[in-house]
Amino acid sequence: MAKKKKAKDNEELNELEQIELNTKRASRDMFLEYAPYLIIIAFVVVIRIFIATPIDVNGSSMVPTLKDNDIMILYKLTKRVRGIKRFDIVVIDTDSGKLIKRVIGLPGEKIKYETKVDEEGNVTSRLLVNGKEVKEDFLPEAYQNATCANEWTICNEEIIVPEDEYFVMGDNRGDSKDSRMIGTIPYDKVLGTTELTIFPFNRFGVKE
Repeated sequence: MAKKKKAKDNEELNELEQIELNTKRASRDMFLEYAPYLIIIAFVVVIRIFIATPIDVNGSSMVPTLKDNDIMILYKLTKRVRGIKRFDIVVIDTDSGKLIKRVIGLPGEKIKYETKVDEEGNVTSRLLVNGKEVKEDFLPEAYQNATCANEWTICNEEIIVPEDEYFVMGDNRGDSKDSRMIGTIPYDKVLGTTELTIFPFNRFGVKE
């Protein structure tokens, strides 16, 4: 009787071991099946967090270069790899959310917009950096001349950009919330640069 009970116990033990073995095999097979997808997901997450991510253009402040609802790629590593350059289009983090603007003044520079009014009352402006004119060839003249449509400080006197900060403006100078109102932007508030529009497809390409 004892032998039969022992044999039965061994049989049940073998069944449990087989179930456990089958469970382990099933788990391993499931992992191997889904591993490529998990790797892809992890790769995408890493890219979005540390390298690049889509960013929406919200509003008209970067017209005519960018348009409302354009979808672009934000490059997060650019500012660390090559630094931030004048006229880069950047994404900044503000209390009002993420804004897309263009870098005009770099840390430590003296910048000013010199304005002139002709006999017909038309106002023209030009950018001076450390006392020398810097051309803004990316802007149509009408947009550039709208820089000083209001009596902003930068149009009346020279501004010194603090160290590790940037003076930024939208290309649509007559309709842009930027450093003229909110002040210069600290380096750590610059999330990265953007230049590639990926949607809509008829606007696909690099914007300068």
